[in-house]
Amino acid sequence: MEQEVVSTKIQDPLGAADDLVRKLKHDPNTYKAVIFMAAINYDFEELSKAIKEKFPESEVIGTSTAGEIDTTGFKNDSVVLTTMSDSLTRTKGVLIEKGSRYPVAFCDDIESALSECGIRTGDSFSHKDAFGITFINGVYNAEETVLSTFYSIIKNDNFKIAGGTAGYTGSTPKTFVSYNGKTTQDGAVMLFVKTPCKFDLRQEDIFNATGKTVYVTEADTVNRTIYKINGQPAKEVYARQLGVSEAQAENMTFENPFGRHINGAIHIAALAGFGQDKSISTFARIVPNSTLEMMHIGNAEEKCEETCRDITAVIPKPKFVLMMTCITRTMYFERERISDSIIAKYRKAFPTFCGFSCYGEQLGKVHCNQTLVTVAIGE
Repeated sequence: MEQEVVSTKIQDPLGAADDLVRKLKHDPNTYKAVIFMAAINYDFEELSKAIKEKFPESEVIGTSTAGEIDTTGFKNDSVVLTTMSDSLTRTKGVLIEKGSRYPVAFCDDIESALSECGIRTGDSFSHKDAFGITFINGVYNAEETVLSTFYSIIKNDNFKIAGGTAGYTGSTPKTFVSYNGKTTQDGAVMLFVKTPCKFDLRQEDIFNATGKTVYVTEADTVNRTIYKINGQPAKEVYARQLGVSEAQAENMTFENPFGRHINGAIHIAALAGFGQDKSISTFARIVPNSTLEMMHIGNAEEKCEETCRDITAVIPKPKFVLMMTCITRTMYFERERISDSIIAKYRKAFPTFCGFSCYGEQLGKVHCNQTLVTVAIGE
C-alpha cells in the first residue's frame, strides 16, 4: 500500500485540481482510490467534478470539512487530497442520497458496490480482508439511519465502517459529500476496500467516566433531544451533577459530555445545547429509559501517545493513515495550545497521514461525538 498526501489553498476549483495533481508523484490514472477533504468555502460541486476529471480511472470520494489535517498541522480554508495505491487492493464507492429519509432506496446500489469490490453480503468472514470508509452529511441527523441501512445489507456486525460526519464553518448549516463528481447535501458516500494488506480501524476517546449516572425518562430519539432526566428537567439535573448553576453548565458541555452504554462499551454523545424548556439537544441519539454516564475530559496528549502506540503495535509500518476528529477536539487542542504537540506525535508514529475535523464520528454500527476515528493500512 502507498499513500500520497497533497494540499492546496487555491480557491478556483479548476486551479485547485491542477495544483493537487501537479504535486503528486505518479500519473493520475495509476491511483486505485482518491479521497479529498475541502473547506466549506469552496464551490464543492465544481471542485468535485474538477477532481474527478483528473482521476477518471479512480474511485473518488470527497467531503466538506470544519478544518483539514496533514503532516503540517491543523489547517483551514484548504483542500487536502490523499491517494491509495496497491495492485492487489480493490475499491468501490457508492453515493447514498436522501440519507435522512430514504436510504433504503439505495440498497441495491450498496449491494452492487460491495459485489464489485468482491465483498459478499451475509458472509461472516467478510470483515477479515475488507472494510468501509464513509462520509455522511451533517445537518440532517442521518448518521444512524445510514449505518442501520448498511448493516441490514452486509449482515455481518463485525464488518467495520470508519467514518466522519461532513463538517462546515460559518453560520450557514450546509455540508457536502461526493462520489465520482456527483454531490449531495443529504446522504452519504461510502468507499469499500478489500485488501490483503493488514488494516486497523479504531476510535480514540479522551474522556473518563466520573462514576455518576443519570436515567433518561423522556427523550425524542429522532430529533436527539432529552427532556427529562431522573424525572426532572434535563438541564437542571445536568447542572446539579456538575455542582454548578445552570448558567455555568452552559460553558462546561465539551469537558462533560454524556456516555452511552452500547454493546458493553461507553460511547460519547456530545451536548449541542439547551432549550428554553430546559431540554438538552445532543449530536447523537439518546433513547428513553437508558442510563447515561457523566463523563469528564482526561489528558489528551497522553491518550494521543497511547493511540499511536496501539496502532503501530498492530501495523508496525503504517503506509496509509486517515483521521477523522471531532471539531470540538480541534478547538480544544487550540484552546489548550497543544495542537502542535498532537501533530508532532502523529508525525513521529506515521510516515504520512491526513484527515479532517468533522461533526461526528462513526465506527462500526455506532455514531458518536468528540472522538477520533482512524484508518491505518500496512504493507
